[in-house]
Amino acid sequence: MDDQRSAGGLALRLKELAEGLADPNRDLDGLAEIEEEFVTARRRELIPPMEAYLAAAVEAGDWYARHVLARILAKTAGRTSLASLLRAYSRDLGDDQNSLSTSLYVCAREDPPAAREILLSYAVSDDGDLRRAAIWLLGFVPDPTDLSLLAHAAQDSDEQIRSAVVGTLESHGADPAAVDLLLDLLDDPAPQVRISALSALGFIREPRTLRKIRLLANDDTPRVRAWVAIALGRFPAPEPSDRATSAVLDRLAADTDPYVREQAAEARHLKPLQG
Repeated sequence: MDDQRSAGGLALRLKELAEGLADPNRDLDGLAEIEEEFVTARRRELIPPMEAYLAAAVEAGDWYARHVLARILAKTAGRTSLASLLRAYSRDLGDDQNSLSTSLYVCAREDPPAAREILLSYAVSDDGDLRRAAIWLLGFVPDPTDLSLLAHAAQDSDEQIRSAVVGTLESHGADPAAVDLLLDLLDDPAPQVRISALSALGFIREPRTLRKIRLLANDDTPRVRAWVAIALGRFPAPEPSDRATSAVLDRLAADTDPYVREQAAEARHLKPLQG
C-alpha cells in the first residue's frame, strides 16, 4: 500500500513538473528540485507518462521542457528510452541539444544490436527529421551492411539528410565503398555537403582521394575552397614529386578570399596527423 501511495504521489508530482514546465512564468529553481527527485527515484512505472509529457513538450516547441523531461527519462529508462529520445531529438527547437545527443550516444553504445534495430527502421521513415536523426546516430554503431542504406540516403532531396550521411560514412573509415560514396558527395549541389565530405576525407586521408579533393579548389563557394586547403593540410606533407597538391595550395594561398588564403597558409605548415 505504501508503495502504491508512493507511486501515486510521484505521478502527481510528475504532472506538477510537466505543468510547471509548460508555464511561461515557471519557477526554474523549484522545478529543478522536482527534476532531481525524479532523477534520483528512477521509478520505471512512470516511464509511459514521462514519454507522453516529453512528446507534448516537443509538440509545443518547448526546448527547455524537452531538456528536463528527456534527462529524467534517460536516467529512468536507460537504453530502453532510445526510441522516445530520438523522436524528441529529431525536432529542431533552437537549442544545442548537447545533453540529449549525449544520452542518445550512451543508449546506442550500451546495446548496439538493439539500438540498430530501432535506428534502421527509423532511417527509412517517411518523417525526414526522424530519418536524419537515425542516420546520424547510426554513425556511432556502424556496420558495413549500412552502406547500401547510406548510398540511397545520399541521394535524398533533403540537404540535411545528405549531410548526416557524410558524418556516418566517416565512421566507416577507409572502407572503399564508404570512401567512394564520400567522393561522389564532393559533387553535391549543396556547398555544406561538399564541405562535410571534404572534412571527412581529410580525416580518412586516403591518397586516392587527393585528385578529386584538388578539383574543388576551383569551386565557386569560398568556404568550399577553404575546406579544400583544410583537407589537404590533414594529409602528410606533399612529397616533392606531388607537384599537383603543392600547386593547389599555392593557388589557394593567393585566392581572392582572405579566409581561403588563411587556411591555405596554415595547411602548408601543418604537421601530418598521427595514427
